[in-house]
Amino acid sequence: GYSGGGLMIKCEHPQYKTKPKYICKESDGCSERKNPGVQDEWMENGDVSLYDDTRAGVLMVFFRELKAADAGTYRCGVNVSHYTESFTELQLSVKHDAKYPMDVTETAYPGKVSITCQIPEEHNVHFCKEDDNHICQNISSSK
Repeated sequence: GYSGGGLMIKCEHPQYKTKPKYICKESDGCSERKNPGVQDEWMENGDVSLYDDTRAGVLMVFFRELKAADAGTYRCGVNVSHYTESFTELQLSVKHDAKYPMDVTETAYPGKVSITCQIPEEHNVHFCKEDDNHICQNISSSK
C-alpha cells in the first residue's frame, strides 16, 4: 500500500464461516486483536474498519489512511474453539511516493464531471465512492 492511501485486505476462512475472526500485528505480540464484534456489518476498530462476512467466511479489513507504522507482519485468524485457532500470516509494506497524491479534490456540478489523477502507468487505477462507514465502494478499475 501507499502512505496516506486506503487498503482492503480479505482474510479468507471459508471452512469457519460463522466463527469470530480477527487481525493483529505480530510485532506487538498480537496483544491487540482487532475484530468487528458483530457479524455481517461494518464496524470501526481504531484506525481500521472490519466486516466479518459469514456467508463467504471472509474478514475484510479496510485501512483508511496507511501510515509507515502500519507496516509489518499481521496474523489474520479465526477462533475455532477456546483452545484452537487458525490463522494466515501476511506482510504489509507501506511505500511513500510524494509525486502522486492520494487525495484529489474536485468541484463538480450536475451534468458532466471530469476528474484527472496523476498515476504512474504501472499502477492499477481504482475509482470508488466512500460510504458512511469510510469504506471506498469500487465503481470502476483498470489495469
